[in-house]
Amino acid sequence: MIVALLNQTRGAGRTTLAVQIAGELALQGQRVALLDADGHSGALEWAEARRRNSLPALFQTIGVSSRELRGGLWGLQATLDHLIIDTPSHSADALRSALLAADTVLLPTRPERPAMGRCAATMQLVAEAQAAELATTAALVFTRAPIGTSVEPGAEVTVCGLRLPVAASMVRERMSFALSRGTGLLVHEIDLAGQAEGDVRRLVGEVFGVLPAVAGG
Repeated sequence: MIVALLNQTRGAGRTTLAVQIAGELALQGQRVALLDADGHSGALEWAEARRRNSLPALFQTIGVSSRELRGGLWGLQATLDHLIIDTPSHSADALRSALLAADTVLLPTRPERPAMGRCAATMQLVAEAQAAELATTAALVFTRAPIGTSVEPGAEVTVCGLRLPVAASMVRERMSFALSRGTGLLVHEIDLAGQAEGDVRRLVGEVFGVLPAVAGG
C-alpha cells in the first residue's frame, strides 16, 4: 500500500506521523520505506538524527522529487509491502504528485475547528484526485488531540462544503512525540508499550488492517 500524508498547514504533524507509522510497520515485520518528497518535509532530517545517535535503520528513508512521484514508484513497490510519503507544506505540486501515487491519503490536523478549516485547500486537492479516481481512500487524522477527545465511528468533517471521514484512531498530545523529533527515536523506543505507541498502533491497525486494536487511550 502507498500512503501519503498531506496538509498544506505547517505544524500539522505530517512528518511525526509518517515516521511513527513507518516505524510501527517495520517493527511488525513489514517491508517499508519512508519517502521524503522534495527533501523539505523533515523525514530525512529525522533519519540523519538516528544515524548520528548510532541507531539502526528500521526502514529505508529516501528523498524523492515530485517528478519521480509522478513517474511512478512501481520499482520500489515491487520490493516492499508499504510506502509512506511525507510531503512538504509549501508545495502544491508535491501534493498533487503524491496524490497521483497514493492508494490512501491521510490528512493530519489538530481537532480544533480553526485547524480543520485550514485544511480546506488540501481537502480540495484530495477531492479533485478522488473525482479522477487517483486516490481511492482519504481521511482526516486528529493529531495533538487533547486527552478526552473522541471520534465516533463513521464520523465526518465538512469544511467549505468539502467532506472527509475522520479516522477513529487519533494521536494525542504526548511528550514522547516531541522527544522523537530531534533524536531519531521512535516512540516505541522512548516508552515501550506506552500511550504514544498505543496511539500509533491503533492508527496503523485502522489504516492498514495488519495489527490488532489496542485498548485504552
